[in-house]
Order: sequence, then C-alpha cells, then structure tokens
Amino acid sequence: MSEIDISVVIPVYNVEKYLPKCLDSVCAQADCVKEIILINDGSTDGSLDICKRYAEKDSRIKIIVQENKGLSATVRVGVRAAACEYVGFVDSDDYIEPDMYKILSEELVKAQAQVAWCEYNRVNEAGESLDRELTESGKVEVFEKCDGKFPIPVYPLPFVSGLSISGSRCNKLIKKELLIDNISFEDFGISFGEDLALIAPVMFTADKIVYVRRYLYHYLQHDTSIVHVYKRSCFDDYIKIIDIIDRARNKYDYRIDKVDEFKIRTLYANCLTKIRISNLDYEGRKRELKFIGSNTEVRALLKRTKIKGDKRFGLLLWLLKHNMYGLLARLINK
Repeated sequence: MSEIDISVVIPVYNVEKYLPKCLDSVCAQADCVKEIILINDGSTDGSLDICKRYAEKDSRIKIIVQENKGLSATVRVGVRAAACEYVGFVDSDDYIEPDMYKILSEELVKAQAQVAWCEYNRVNEAGESLDRELTESGKVEVFEKCDGKFPIPVYPLPFVSGLSISGSRCNKLIKKELLIDNISFEDFGISFGEDLALIAPVMFTADKIVYVRRYLYHYLQHDTSIVHVYKRSCFDDYIKIIDIIDRARNKYDYRIDKVDEFKIRTLYANCLTKIRISNLDYEGRKRELKFIGSNTEVRALLKRTKIKGDKRFGLLLWLLKHNMYGLLARLINK
C-alpha cells in the first residue's frame, strides 16, 4: 500500500450558518481526498444552495439530495455512495485541519493499517478551544489485535485513564470494506450514540489501527447542539447499542474484558453524562435517573458489577443502585 484515495462523507441538514467553514476546511485537503460527498438530508434553509455553490468551484464535490432520513441513515447513504477505498466523515457544523487527511493517510500507509484516528477538541463559535492542550502532541502509535482484542479499549469509558479508541466516526479514516461489512448491525432508530453502533463493530473487525495524537478535528459546541438536550429515548438507544455491541463481539469473537463493567460505564457515558450536561433542572434530572435506575436490566447489571478504584464513579453507581435519585441528581451535576 503506497498511496490511498479517500471519500469524505458530509451529512447536511439546516446548517447554513456553519456549512461554509466546514466545506472550506474539507476542500483545502490534499489530493488524497478524491471525492467529497454532500448528502442534503431534507434541509429547509439555504444549505443546499451553499452545497451547489461549492460544487461549482470544486469538481470533487458530489451532491445527493434526499427527503429527511436522519443522521444515521444519511451516513450509510454516504458510505454506500463512496467510490474510494477509504472513507472519512465530517459533520457539517464542524471543521478540520487542512492537512488532517494527508497526515492520517500517510500514517495509515506507513503502518499498513485499516483504520487511523486522531484526537478532536471542542471549540466554541469563536473558534476557541474548550479543551486543554495535548501532552506529547504529534505522537503516533500502532496497535495490532492480539488474543482477540486490541490492547486499548474500543470506547472511551468514564473514570478510566489512558488511551482509548473513541466511538466517533468523524475523527477516523476507515477502510470502506469494514464499513460496508458492518452497516447491517445498525438500527436506524438510534439518535443518541449512533456512531458507536457503527464504529464498535468496525473496530472489532479491524486487525491493525494507528493513532495520531493531534487535534486535527474540531467539534463545534454551540447552545443549540443536540448534546444539551436529554430525551428519554437516549436510554432506549443505549439498550439498542448494547445489543448491537453484543451481537458484533459474538460474531467476530472479540474479547471485551469485564463486559458488565463495560456496559455500566457505557451507560454512564451515553445517558448519565448527557443528563449531567443537559438543560434539565434538578427535578428533571431526578425523574430521568429514577427511570434508568428502575430498569430491570440496569438493576441486574448494578447488582452484578463491582467497581474498584474509582471512588466518584463507584459512589454515583452506589446511589443509583440504592434508589437515592435525589442525592444522585445533585452530585451528578457537580
């Protein structure tokens, strides 16, 4: 493998305010990006007109227009339409460094890997980073699957230190074959955490991956962002995601150490964290925590799982396990 060709998939839905900055950053990519696929998912603002203007200036841009299907289904439309061997993703209100795909593709070729990924940082609308600077920025590490698993977790878990593979699709460059092979695991009804439902099976399938420790992807966090909204369907999505992960790891015989602990930590990351950063008031947080804590599967998990070494995490789970939702609603917001 001496050089690779890349398709970049960008779902577009009512982002006319942010789309030009996103497209400027993607169109600035090196020649390794051969194709930029814009899927207009039923936008009702000026997003489609912006796509057309950029397509007139950059011949790599292809536009797909569809009725609104939602993010998860739209991503899969882009994957199937991609003509190149490797695929990257950018959300249309985010932006990337001008050399992101050049860097990732070069490291992927050097390592003869199937997936490359970088760090991403959160930025505000002024472009200011909301995350601290990286230590050892620029470091590159290669990981191979051994004894049925990678030596680092496939998903960043709360209160666990050390490197892990994020569940995001947007900070990665992935061999298309792995994406196509794992689209079937997806449940199009997932709205929260849909990336993990695709990325986890992909990582279970890969044999070699490479990590670039640089902020090459910039995730815009604004007041209207979906992460500030918590809906009860978020918990329903967690149940679906765990089912997908179970089916994928069984199909590929992928080993996850301490599976019950993994599921509990994923519950915290996918649901409890969203409650914490949402715009819910105290009563709203208490109500949603009670709904989660009353679930039969969650109660069984809490009963089976013992968390060692993480005092704060252990305390929060203890409160959930013992139905102390009021105190948990206060502490989780600290």
